[in-house]
Amino acid sequence: MENKKILFITFDMSGYYTGVYEELKLRYSHVDFYNTATISYKYKNVFEKIHSFFYKIFTGKKLKNFYKYNDLINSVTYNSYDITLVVRPDLFFDSQLELLKKSTDYFVAFYHDSINNINRKKDVISFFDKVYSYEKRDVKGYNLNFLPNFIYFEEIKNCQEFSKGAFSVMSNDYRLKTLQNVALSLKESDLDYNLCVMHKTKQDCNLINYITKRMSNDEVIENIKKAKVIVDIHKYGVQDGLTFRVFEAMGLRKKLITTNIDIKTYDFYNPNNIYVIEDINKINIPTSFLESEYEEIPAEIYSKYTVKSWVETILKK
Repeated sequence: MENKKILFITFDMSGYYTGVYEELKLRYSHVDFYNTATISYKYKNVFEKIHSFFYKIFTGKKLKNFYKYNDLINSVTYNSYDITLVVRPDLFFDSQLELLKKSTDYFVAFYHDSINNINRKKDVISFFDKVYSYEKRDVKGYNLNFLPNFIYFEEIKNCQEFSKGAFSVMSNDYRLKTLQNVALSLKESDLDYNLCVMHKTKQDCNLINYITKRMSNDEVIENIKKAKVIVDIHKYGVQDGLTFRVFEAMGLRKKLITTNIDIKTYDFYNPNNIYVIEDINKINIPTSFLESEYEEIPAEIYSKYTVKSWVETILKK
């Protein structure tokens, strides 16, 4: 264990980065961890609310975020750190990032969203000693360092017992038609499935299961464990970095159906395990893919995508 002081700040609604925190604690003597997704803020008065409203109109920035995270910034910048790691630094104001930078010897960020999706990410690159991104296009366009997402839980070897065919859960957006086309293909193959879409109100649909309450990450994992195949409809046209769904499938040894064509360039790609949808308007998933067994990934490749390997890479100066 190294005698270093680490600050780790993330925005995590699903628990993906809890494993990073646990890994950091195994490596360093002092780790301060903050999940900004758990921080809420209520305007102190109507004037503060009005000020925020006009501030956003003229600057495009959410002043509420400044208020929301300022207590955190003030508390941690009284300290000094050897390393500070930030996920979603775009949520902070420039002045807040400047304070964080002054309080640490090494300042590093990770982007698990594309700059195309969150434009402010390009504006905060200069604050950091190093920025990693899972989006190859941003790595090339902004001279960042490539680092994909990771398997955020410990290795699970006995998940081949399944009671369901295919599983997916996603938000209700432009990808819905693609998910419906996947459902039609699975239906033709007589494979049962549970393809879930989050929606404010319950909808009647014989292809998709609409849910009104966000699934906890524990619920997602339990559904994945029961399924033979995971369906991943990535945000095509917006970002092409591999989603955490890909790494859940890998970690739980499940087959994957995905719209992300770039997955073919990764060393773990195996057409027996991963079916890539080339045309979202013409989906015909082969029965042979659905019926064949999962093939193990070589251990030396699997280890590259663990949370342990991810932490080693991102904290290497």
